[in-house]
Amino acid sequence: MTVVDFIHDTFNHSTKTVENTLHKNIDLAYSEKMYVPETLLIGWFNLSAIVTASSLIFYNMARKGSLKVYPNLAKFISIGLILISTLYMIFSLGPYYRRMGYLAQTCDQLKKCDSEQVDHINTITNIYLLFGIITAIIQLLITYLIVMTV
Repeated sequence: MTVVDFIHDTFNHSTKTVENTLHKNIDLAYSEKMYVPETLLIGWFNLSAIVTASSLIFYNMARKGSLKVYPNLAKFISIGLILISTLYMIFSLGPYYRRMGYLAQTCDQLKKCDSEQVDHINTITNIYLLFGIITAIIQLLITYLIVMTV
């Protein structure tokens, strides 16, 4: 199933279509219905990590003299990249939370989907949200440290 098919099937508000699709996977907590939103979130986390790493490498190169950049300009660019990276992280958590909430709610409405699966979906959702929030806080801490060093 492609991502486009998943999004179409998951967010199609026709109850009959959603129920028919979900009855194919009784174990929703271990199906592609759960892994696709996680994969999308991990993609955003990876983008955030790459932008943050690029920012720190640029900042280090500017500070060591490998690049001829004014220190304040290097600081401004580095802080800007980290803030953009943090925004990627924060704004990716909202859609993930809504997708997983929809999945948990749909799973809960199905009679063949037990409460253990709903609890598993909610636990995984909360863990990923916690990781995202902690990472965003660390990125903001790094930004603060850069501001204080120059």
